[in-house]
Amino acid sequence: MLFSILIYNDESFADALSKAEMDELMSKHGDFHRHTKTDKSFGAAVKLMSTGTAVTMHRENDDVLVTDGPFAETKEQFLGFYLVDYPTLNEAMEAVKLLPIEYGRVEVRPVEFFEGADYKNGERMVVNEAFLEDVDSMPEQV
Repeated sequence: MLFSILIYNDESFADALSKAEMDELMSKHGDFHRHTKTDKSFGAAVKLMSTGTAVTMHRENDDVLVTDGPFAETKEQFLGFYLVDYPTLNEAMEAVKLLPIEYGRVEVRPVEFFEGADYKNGERMVVNEAFLEDVDSMPEQV
């Protein structure tokens, strides 16, 4: 079973650290990387860029609304994420229009750092084959 480990903190937290404090923080991340790589549990590590680089997309009727920055109503929770590889934010946003964004909010944010498995096209990792069969049987949206 895979688990995601989501790290939350004020974005100004890291900027306020001294070099020594940042080195200590990154050393602990390094320890975690070494540990999980040694016991073969490491999947991927992603550090998102600041929320100021994000856009939030939502569909209302036939219009796609785009707002700068992240936005989520407090009744909405983080449910999951895709990792995609596009040359530009606009191309990624075009792809997001294929998702059912009328049922919530989708934040698109550039990844500053990635280290992990060969993720391209999902060829390497299948977590829940029954879910994939359900997705494959869904009709295409026009």
